[in-house]
Amino acid sequence: MDKFSKLVSLVYGVMLVFGGVIGFLKVHSKISLLTGIVSGLIVLLSCKIKSASAYLYVSAISLILAGFFSYRFAYSHALIPTGLMLILSTTAFCIVSLSWFKSKKKK
Repeated sequence: MDKFSKLVSLVYGVMLVFGGVIGFLKVHSKISLLTGIVSGLIVLLSCKIKSASAYLYVSAISLILAGFFSYRFAYSHALIPTGLMLILSTTAFCIVSLSWFKSKKKK
């Protein structure tokens, strides 16, 4: 994984864990805590992988979460936290997947 996509993935993973904890503390949502920690840890652990599968793990998690948050944003129109997580997930997906395509093109 290149430096920029690794940095984006690290920030995204920390934001996922942080968002899950905040969701639990604010509205006592256990599912928010669970999904935030699990998805954040998958993204953070993917940064340690030295193969191209790291790109795929982060891209898959961010695409799934972008789909989920776009569904929730369509109904709630709430900028915080739904809109923010939609923007973060979409940005992470675009950056990491484009970096993966660039790395495959170099080979």
